[in-house]
Amino acid sequence: MGPHKIERDGKTFTIGFERTPEGWLCRIRREDDDATQLLALADGAGYDPADERGSLIAACEAAIAVTAWPVLARH
Repeated sequence: MGPHKIERDGKTFTIGFERTPEGWLCRIRREDDDATQLLALADGAGYDPADERGSLIAACEAAIAVTAWPVLARH
């Protein structure tokens, strides 16, 4: 599944999807500073099998809204 880009509060995020035996890993990268969060979604209840991509994107958008994004230190 190819990556997806979204904008929230003036920030652009790229979401990468990786299928695993247990479910999906979603890497959410904030483009302005490369801060990354990993979201793991197990197979089963929680997303629509008829629209797997849309469900994963919705879960990532919800995660972005509630994640305390770190301020990266530059050395």
